[in-house]
Parts: sequence; C-alpha cells; structure tokens
Amino acid sequence: MVNTNGPVKAACFGNRKRGTTDKVTLSDRFPIGSNTKSMTATLAAVMVETGQIDWDTTLGDVWPKATDDNLHPILRTVTLDQLLSHQSGLPGNISDLSGQAWAGFFDEKQSPPLERRRMLNLVLSQEPSQPQGQFAYSNLGYAIASAMLETRAGVSFESLMKQHVFVPLEMGSADFRSMKSAKQRQPPLLWGHQAANGDPVDPRTAGSENPTVYAAAGTVHLSTEDYAKYARWHLAGKPSPVLRTQNAFDHLHKPQVDYSLPGAKYGCGWIIMDTGLGPALNHTGSNTNAYALIWVLPESDFAAVVCANSGQSQAYSACDAMMSHLMMELATTQTKPKVVTPERLVGRYQLAPNFIFDVNLRDGHLMVGITNQPTQEVFADSPTKWSYRGVDAQLEFHLRAEGPAYALTLHQNGAAQQAKRVRE
Repeated sequence: MVNTNGPVKAACFGNRKRGTTDKVTLSDRFPIGSNTKSMTATLAAVMVETGQIDWDTTLGDVWPKATDDNLHPILRTVTLDQLLSHQSGLPGNISDLSGQAWAGFFDEKQSPPLERRRMLNLVLSQEPSQPQGQFAYSNLGYAIASAMLETRAGVSFESLMKQHVFVPLEMGSADFRSMKSAKQRQPPLLWGHQAANGDPVDPRTAGSENPTVYAAAGTVHLSTEDYAKYARWHLAGKPSPVLRTQNAFDHLHKPQVDYSLPGAKYGCGWIIMDTGLGPALNHTGSNTNAYALIWVLPESDFAAVVCANSGQSQAYSACDAMMSHLMMELATTQTKPKVVTPERLVGRYQLAPNFIFDVNLRDGHLMVGITNQPTQEVFADSPTKWSYRGVDAQLEFHLRAEGPAYALTLHQNGAAQQAKRVRE
C-alpha cells in the first residue's frame, strides 16, 4: 500500500510452491497478467508525446501498403485508442480465430516482433466479430497495438517499455517473460498454481505463461515493491518522470466506453468507477496460474497492489478480501475524511485554451467567473458539488486527501467536461 509520499505498508504470506516450506518474499517477481495493459497504454502516451503516433492513428495509417487481403477494409479504420479501450471489434483472443495457430505461438521460435508480425498476417485479414465503438474485451487488440508501436518506433515493444516506463520509474525487477528468459532462471523460483486443481506449475515450462506475442496484453513479471512504484506514479497525478505533458497523462485515465459493470467505464487499460472513497482506477490480471489486483484512489491518497501465485478461485477471493481490508483501514483509521471547506475549492480551472473557471470566495459566498461571462454565485449540493440557480449546470470539485481541488467537472446538458486546476 502506498500514498503520494511513498510506501505505507508491505507484507507477504505463504509459500513459493505448494507442498514446500519455501516462503514467498517481497522480492519475488509475480506475473500481473492483464494489468500489463495500462503499462502498454502508458508507453503509447510516451510515443504520442514524441509525435511517433497519435491516439487516432489507424491500422491503415501504420500499414498503408497492406492490401485488403492482408488488412480487412473494416479494420483499416481501427484506431490506437480503440484498441487500448477494447472498442476495435476484434475477437478476444487469437484462439477465437484458430486454436491450432494459438498453440503454435507457445513454441516462440522467432523473436517477439517477428511473432507479432506472424500474428498480424493471421488475424488482420479476418472480418471483425463485433461492431467498432462497443466494449468487447480483447487481448488480441493489445497485441496489435504493440505491433503498431514497435512498427512506428523501429524498436521492439519490450525494449521500448523498459526504456520509457520501467527505467524512469526505477522498476528494476520488471521484465517480460519469454521461454528463453524462463529457461535461464535459477532457484528460488516462484511457482504458479493451476486454476482448475491448484497443482504447481513450473515457471520454466511452456504454458506457465502466455507466449511473447501477448506481451502487451499480459506477460510482465515484477516484484510487488516495483509494482507499487507504478501504482504510486498513477496516484500522484503528475506526468513526470515518464511523460512530459499533463494532457498525455490525463488521457490514460479518461473514461472512454461503458464497461460490463454498472456505472463503470473503461479507459486505457483501466476500469474507472466511483466509490465511497472517491473516483477509482482498478484492474485485475491473471495468466490462469496467478492473480494480481491494483486499485488507485486519488482523492483518498491511496493505492495498493495485491498478488497471489495461484489462479484458483480462492486466490481471487483472498486478493479481493485483502484489498477490501486495506480500503476499510483507510476509511476508518488512516485517512479519515478531511473537512471540505469552500477555501479548498478556490482557484482557476482550465476547460479549454480560452475557457477558464475562476472560483473565489466573496463574503462567504462561492463565486464563479467564466472567461467573457459574468461572475455568478453557486450553491452547495454537497461539500464538493455546487449548482447554479437558473441554469441547469453543476460543478463537481475533485480533491485529494489534503490540499486544494485539483480539478472540477462541469455537468450540463447530460455531458461531463473536466477542467484541470492551473497554477496561479
């Protein structure tokens, strides 16, 4: 568990392999499965900033010479953002197209970029199974996104991730698992355990992890301490040291499409929802032999990661229970709700280059001025939600555990537009 100042607590329990007394340690490298996806999106943001690609870059833009036989006309217009938010219309997995082809990727006979190139030749000629613009979870989509990134950069996806995400965040243990690296590992080893029966799975064997073609969708292994560094960076809300601009950072947390849970949205590798502790980012990951869970709660200055070296259902329950325990502890003892006074809402918030909310207190009244519009008083619906009189609009202020509001959201005409606090 971390806050913006650093680690708060860390603990580990259990054994590296069922039937032994070899204890798990904080330095053991856990597979985090699909929680890799937000890291892939983070790398995409790095490349957007450098101009190598854009969120609306399409498959046709990256591979303009591909014929219709190699790139289905419907897929030609799929964007990077759609791939990262599961709106591409692609099936969930390579195995949905060909079980035999999927099995062949576990051989890892070529380098990861060449394996992904082989994957593209197999899947991009196929008509998508879902309409674009609707949520349909797709590991395949992330694999294709990684191929877009490495094609534009001329460098392997794995090298790009290490250089631009792992190194800046000092995540020294983080790496992508491959059969080549797995065979070189020496004891002590953290073993996974099968979802079906809990039998131990040797991490050096084929099938203990997804093949390298799925690196972007979920083959990162790292220590929980390094994973917590990643969680803390997202919690802090600032682009450095991975990104340069707030716009690129904020895009990673932007809700883009309705998720399968009521009230939840999906962004770039994150499930986004409201909780009793404020807006939350979360995700779960599994390679069927292990389980990982991450939650980030900016307004409560709380983030935590929980990992288990088992894919069994009781491992899922145990991780959820541990996360719930940490959140309950946060709610009741560590971070009791701070008093939200109007003074914490005062500031300037930029919605667009020429559209700024100027929030001030005047004789105890909260006044809001908008660029080229008269100043008006707003009235409290709650400590963080204030409405106009005579205008159907509400301002929702976003706060962390302490300090001034860092953003506000204008709710009007069924739309929600967020304005970030700007420096005085």
